[in-house]
Amino acid sequence: MSIRDQLKKREEERSTPKGNGINEGLPEGVTRYVRLGSELKDGRQFVMLADPDSWYFYFCHEDGDFGTRTTFVKKHTCLHSPKETGANLDAYKKPNGGACISCKAKAKRKLYFMIPVFDLEYNTWRVLDVKEFHATNLIGDYDKLEKAAKKFNKDYSLVGDVITIAKTSDGKSYSLESGDAEVPAEAAQFIGFAFPYEELANFRELDDIIALLNEADPDHVDKSVLDEPAVDIPDDSLPF
Repeated sequence: MSIRDQLKKREEERSTPKGNGINEGLPEGVTRYVRLGSELKDGRQFVMLADPDSWYFYFCHEDGDFGTRTTFVKKHTCLHSPKETGANLDAYKKPNGGACISCKAKAKRKLYFMIPVFDLEYNTWRVLDVKEFHATNLIGDYDKLEKAAKKFNKDYSLVGDVITIAKTSDGKSYSLESGDAEVPAEAAQFIGFAFPYEELANFRELDDIIALLNEADPDHVDKSVLDEPAVDIPDDSLPF
């Protein structure tokens, strides 16, 4: 393979989420990420695989103008994010320039959650990757639904049961309601499963993040942090 082809392959790998084979077992064109806009448009039933305290959270750097579809900073995962569930949000909620150069460059930072569900149509696990605002709404619905059910069965849990997730009537967020489908036996194996969240979150290499920040709108990031001091090389060390 020529150096040109190798560099091209390297660039393609950089733009592809890590974890080759992560979509294994799904039909072509279907990913582990539920397409929120199209798949939830009319509502879709899933088996809930974890309660909100066990949902994976992480941060992304992104900035843009939705109205004009202008991107100021291309979305990428903040390196100051946990790699698995069970982390303390307080330990990550503030930017940390020592851990993430995008934090150091003061790029906008937003909280995301991955919600693991069992897809009844594809008979395997998938995730809903949602912003904090949507997660808050879903947790509110989750708690109301579970609280109502516990009046009749104090041991009831939504984990392992079928729920329906759909766009809200105003189209601005998502709602969670009970479902009426049968729970397939295959779903149980994914309750407590170690989902590969670190791979799903697609943590980038430092060089790739620096490249994104160099491409970003200078009014929305502090590019001065990207400047590396010049290195003085003694004349007698040069090969000519």
